[in-house]
Amino acid sequence: MSRYGYSIFCDDVRNEVGGKLSFVGCYNSVMFIPRETSFFLPKFCIHTHVVSPATEPFRSVYIRCYAPGSTEPIVEELIDTPALSDQKKLVSELEAGQEAPKIIVAAASIILSPFEIRGPGLISMRAVVDNVQAEVSLGSLRVVVAD
Repeated sequence: MSRYGYSIFCDDVRNEVGGKLSFVGCYNSVMFIPRETSFFLPKFCIHTHVVSPATEPFRSVYIRCYAPGSTEPIVEELIDTPALSDQKKLVSELEAGQEAPKIIVAAASIILSPFEIRGPGLISMRAVVDNVQAEVSLGSLRVVVAD
């Protein structure tokens, strides 16, 4: 199993009672925008998960957001990961035959307010794990001009 991830693209992420999250106005696979030079959303949120096998603990995870019209990330953030000692404890429990998770997950939300969309293309999320140059794909949302 190699590292992978996924993202939820939506209008808002809300913290609920009991540590739950609510995602409001989720996009499926396409966002339709009007035919303008650029388009502004008052708020745009992306909730991302990076998943790693428990035998390959995270040391660091940077998430990057790319938007249409920009070759460089519009956001790059270091996200919190479980402490390396906690991750290693999971691995030792696996080796001892105890019931333990086989994966480790790091998650974060990005809130862009306002968010400028310069045209059609992809809003893409990527992760750089442990400073390895190859980015892990965390999903994309296609932006299409509505006719």
